[in-house]
Amino acid sequence: MIKWFKGVQMFIFVLLVSLTPAFGQMGEMGQDHDMKMKNNDKAEKHGEHGMGMEMPQWKKTLTEEQKAKADKMHLELKKMMSLLESKVSLKEAELNSLVTQDKPDTNAIHSKVNEITELKKEMMIKKYDHIAEMRSILTPEQRVSFDLGLLGHHEEHH
Repeated sequence: MIKWFKGVQMFIFVLLVSLTPAFGQMGEMGQDHDMKMKNNDKAEKHGEHGMGMEMPQWKKTLTEEQKAKADKMHLELKKMMSLLESKVSLKEAELNSLVTQDKPDTNAIHSKVNEITELKKEMMIKKYDHIAEMRSILTPEQRVSFDLGLLGHHEEHH
C-alpha cells in the first residue's frame, strides 16, 4: 500500500512538472489566449507577431494598470487551475485503482466519477469567472475586440 501511494505521488509530481507549461494554454478566454500571449510575447521580442497572427486589438491598447491587473489575474487563475488539475489527476488515479480491483465496487466508482466531475465543473467556473473579470477591467472599446476573440472572430476578418 505504501509503495502504491508513493507511486501515485511520483506520478502526480511528474504530471505536474510536465503539465505546468500547458496551463498557459487556457483559451483567449476561449481561444487559446495564454498560448497566443506567450507566442506574441516571444514574437514581439523579435519584432513580429508570431505565426502570422496579429495581436488582438484589445491587448495592444491595454494601459500599464490594466496589464498589471491582467497579469495578477492570470497568475491567480494559473495557480488555481494547477491545483485543481492535480486534484483531478489524483482522483483519476484513484478511479483507475477502483476499476482494476478484482471485484470493482460500482458505487465507489460512481462516487469517484462524481468527485472528478465536480472538480472539472469548478475549473470551468474559475475559467469563466476569469473571463468575466478580464472583461471588467477593459474599456467598452477593448471589450469589442476581446469579445470577438471569444466568439472566434478576429478583427482582420472584418
